[in-house]
Amino acid sequence: MALVPSTTILSTDEMGRIAAPIFTSVGRDGVNAPGDVFVVQGLLNDRLPKPHSPVAMTGAADIGTTLAIEAFQAVMMNMAPPSGRVDPGSPTYYALAARPLVDAVPPKVGHFGQAPPEVIEAAVESRKKWRVPASITMAQWAVESAWGASMPPGSNNPFGIKALANEPAVESPTREVYDGKSVVIAAKFRKFDSITQAFELHGRLLALGTPYKPAMLLVDNAEAFADALTGVYATDPEYGATLKWVINNYGWTKYDK
Repeated sequence: MALVPSTTILSTDEMGRIAAPIFTSVGRDGVNAPGDVFVVQGLLNDRLPKPHSPVAMTGAADIGTTLAIEAFQAVMMNMAPPSGRVDPGSPTYYALAARPLVDAVPPKVGHFGQAPPEVIEAAVESRKKWRVPASITMAQWAVESAWGASMPPGSNNPFGIKALANEPAVESPTREVYDGKSVVIAAKFRKFDSITQAFELHGRLLALGTPYKPAMLLVDNAEAFADALTGVYATDPEYGATLKWVINNYGWTKYDK
């Protein structure tokens, strides 16, 4: 059986948009009907800034699809924080379905599935100094900052590290999960002088912070380390599963050796 209903044939409307209709929500907490998911996955492959890793055209809304939606929202729509969801008739749907501008300047950040050399180098150096698996650091960078595109403005903080009292900070909206519900709140995030400084403090925080002692006993097992961060580093109950998906999908355990 075809995943895409016959009504999803591409056509151009009077406003120049390419109509690829979806009928239910796709992504985080969405209905995720296979035909609608398939349409969104195809649009993401067309519209995400290039180069990017391909979004698997499966019709199943996996973790990668949600992360790709977030990356698109962060890079192309400046959405903060990105919702990871596409609803019928929503701004995200129309941004995905719109005919791309011929002269548009390609973004320099937020390439889905792509870790820049400086991120890989910083993660490896953190592993050497603080023993935190480089694959974990890279996955947290990808998940927390939508591949470098979604950081609190002016913060140089790709890890969502909150600021303590009297520390340099910027305020920005963030997504948290309370009692099983995803909500957006305003929070103060640590402001760093550079990305390098952020990676340094991230490694130190995990290596020496009391809440992360159980995780640091698992430095030789990135998947177990990821699970140990769930409910500790982030409130999302799927946090560990998301990190593991990123690590395994892109083969990042090779940087742990």
